[in-house]
Amino acid sequence: MSKNFCNQCGECCRNIPVDFENQLVFFDGIQPLNEDFKSLLIPVSKTKNITFCSCKYLLINKCTNPNRPEMCTNYPSSPFAYIKEGCGFYGEIFSKLEHIKQKIRKLKEEIISYESLPVIDKDTQKLIAHHQAIINKYKQYGSELW
Repeated sequence: MSKNFCNQCGECCRNIPVDFENQLVFFDGIQPLNEDFKSLLIPVSKTKNITFCSCKYLLINKCTNPNRPEMCTNYPSSPFAYIKEGCGFYGEIFSKLEHIKQKIRKLKEEIISYESLPVIDKDTQKLIAHHQAIINKYKQYGSELW
């Protein structure tokens, strides 16, 4: 993100959703759980296959880790970051996510208009496939519902 809107509430470091079974962390989008980041986590609660963790370096809403991993120093770098309502980044993340959703909806509209043509040539088929490939890149975030 371009600006630091952090209000230092500590929520992002207190409620990190992790799928240990599939080695995924839902922190700054969906990312593989690497060993460096995993070593920082303290499990707090669990629902189904998601474990909510706290960072072992979180002390009274302040990070005390002198060697913060890149994942933490760049947080949030994705509009798919795990942001609680009330976070200083919430508005910016919401805006960026809505912008992506709008682009996906536009691609879907174009696909519908191309598919309604009486004849679909090879170039149009390629364009439809290209649009669908872009939509599919966001499938893990729910693009089929946008």
